[in-house]
Amino acid sequence: MPWFVVDDNAHSHPKMIAAGNAALGLWLRCGAYAAQHLTDGIVPGVIARMYGSRPQIAKLLAAGLWHEHGHACSHPKCAQPQPGDYFIHDYLAPYNPSRAEVTAKRERAAEKKRKQRAAQDSPADRDGFDDDSHENRGRFDDDSSTDRTPENDDAAGHGDASPGDSRGTRARANPSPPLPSHKGGAGRESTAGGSGRGREPLSPIPADWQPSDEDVAAAQLARSDAGREQLTPPQLAAVTRKFRQRMLDDQVQAAAWGGRWQQWAETERTEQPAVGGNVVRLPGAMTKSQQQRAGLDRLRDRMNGGTAS
Repeated sequence: MPWFVVDDNAHSHPKMIAAGNAALGLWLRCGAYAAQHLTDGIVPGVIARMYGSRPQIAKLLAAGLWHEHGHACSHPKCAQPQPGDYFIHDYLAPYNPSRAEVTAKRERAAEKKRKQRAAQDSPADRDGFDDDSHENRGRFDDDSSTDRTPENDDAAGHGDASPGDSRGTRARANPSPPLPSHKGGAGRESTAGGSGRGREPLSPIPADWQPSDEDVAAAQLARSDAGREQLTPPQLAAVTRKFRQRMLDDQVQAAAWGGRWQQWAETERTEQPAVGGNVVRLPGAMTKSQQQRAGLDRLRDRMNGGTAS
């Protein structure tokens, strides 16, 4: 998927300053949404209201970073959105690729890979390369390059500047790295490149697994940025025990666990026991995850004609 990358001059652009930080958070999130879903710069109203507030939307409109239905922007690339939706100012080419351009590029890349695989599978080419395969040996595929420098057909941003604009409001898109997936109850964290080559085997979490010092530092930093209290050593130990148990209960498999644990610890709410009291887990007591699984099993049994209660 394309990236929505903000120009390094955006921090000082007059429109950005006028909109304010809170509204810019909405602008950035909706820009990433438009790049991911190939909306050609259209922001559905329901998405805008889900990610932000009406005052933030009003600030983006007033600053000229967004347009609503019936706008009078003179820029030829600023389309008219449907009533209730919005358009990101100067979103399209030469900086943000359109849906048609991205689709065509993906089709070209897929066709190129098909030809390469066909050449590799051809017995006549095992001792040599034809012109096309030989010519491409030193090159990178369009979507596998790690060079993040955007080109005209790859960049995502806000094109030809209208009056008052500068490069500070422009952003660019590049191919996005793969994300972890969770299928069939077994978590699968993909490795860089997503090609499957060099991927570590998936396995359940070890019973004695512990986060690394880097994992703990990253989680504590994220909690600090979010305004949450730092976890004490006993709280970190409790969070890790809960995390391991949940991964075992859900039968999750992964090649690495640090990233998952960080996300868990970043948002974990820890409750301190009452002064002078102790939290005692009764023998045989089920965890919340186990209770949910048992409830689903009972429901499934009743739906199949059983008598479980």
